[in-house]
Amino acid sequence: MSTTTIQPTSTFDPNDLRIAFSNKTDKELKLAHFLFKMMGKPTLVKLGGVASVWALKLGLPIKGLVKGTIYSHFCGGETAQEAQRAIRRMANARVYTVLDYAAEAKEDEAGFDHVLDEIMRNIRLAKVTGEIPYISVKLTGIGSRDIFQKLQEGEVLTTQEQAAFQRTESRLDIICKAAYEANITVYIDAEETWLQQPMDELAEKMMLRYNERRAVVFNTLQMYRTDRIAYLTDLLKRSEGYDVILGIKIVRGAYIEKEQERAVEHGYPSPVFHIKADTDRSFDGAIDICLQNLHRVELCAATHNESSTRYLVNQINRQGIADHQKRIHFSQLYGMSDNLTYNLASAGFNASKYLPYGDVATTLPYMIRRAEENTSIAGQMGRELSLLEAEIKRRGL
Repeated sequence: MSTTTIQPTSTFDPNDLRIAFSNKTDKELKLAHFLFKMMGKPTLVKLGGVASVWALKLGLPIKGLVKGTIYSHFCGGETAQEAQRAIRRMANARVYTVLDYAAEAKEDEAGFDHVLDEIMRNIRLAKVTGEIPYISVKLTGIGSRDIFQKLQEGEVLTTQEQAAFQRTESRLDIICKAAYEANITVYIDAEETWLQQPMDELAEKMMLRYNERRAVVFNTLQMYRTDRIAYLTDLLKRSEGYDVILGIKIVRGAYIEKEQERAVEHGYPSPVFHIKADTDRSFDGAIDICLQNLHRVELCAATHNESSTRYLVNQINRQGIADHQKRIHFSQLYGMSDNLTYNLASAGFNASKYLPYGDVATTLPYMIRRAEENTSIAGQMGRELSLLEAEIKRRGL
């Protein structure tokens, strides 16, 4: 079955199966159905993940199996060049790419420099091809977790650590400057609460430096945190009077169990909401705040939640935001929630996929985290499966 280029419509309908799975061949559709069925079994996911990691470490011949199944569904390829096939297929459906080098970085200066070099190659590739408008940066990929944590806790850095942190900031500045010059956008990922404050400060510094005419740099806010609405409100207040467009990417959050366990272990109040409805209110509240300040904010709603996606679409339509494609972005992970991404793109919204790439062995931990996160999202597996089964039935497979 060949893929087709989608013509824009005017109405967002996440249940339009023809559009949702337009980029999937029959074989890919069946694989997706098999994978999501397996991911609906949390114990199997955990055991399979551990077994796969050890098998690759021991040199057992499973790379082909992994690459042909979970890897091909959630990753674009082992190199950025290999990922271009997926990039072009999405572009044909008016879906943009957020290129994400997902390999686990080595925790030393050589490892951080390697990640910097890889990201810089991606920016050059984006400039040449014009097909990659966004790249993703994880700050612990270009700097020490231990130093971020010491800064968060207010500890004094040694002279050596100060120099190392300056190199981290320099790497980020090199990336943001190159993105500015290449006319692409940098999404800085959010990480655990005990690392995040110095990361926020670096992101803000880069926004002030490069976001004069457009949001070159986006900081990511995890809205399951109890303090993020206050942080967003404060950021808007502190940036008044500056010639800056704030780049705000909102997500629900990826480390809820780890955050809650650490809070109990160290005896401090949980920094994340215990009730999902509170996170949902926080997320939609951030949408409202950003839309109220759209004259100096660009918003990326990175979510698989259909209710929040509909909410933002309805607000755009209700408020008659004519230039929403430039100021409001939607994003989902590659391999998930195609019913949202492709139908948003078809309806004329700015929609993208986070497309990870990297060699199989070093990206496997990333894929396992994705699978484990999916099993913990209430209703996510059931929703994905029901849509896939409906499309399989529609195609008569």
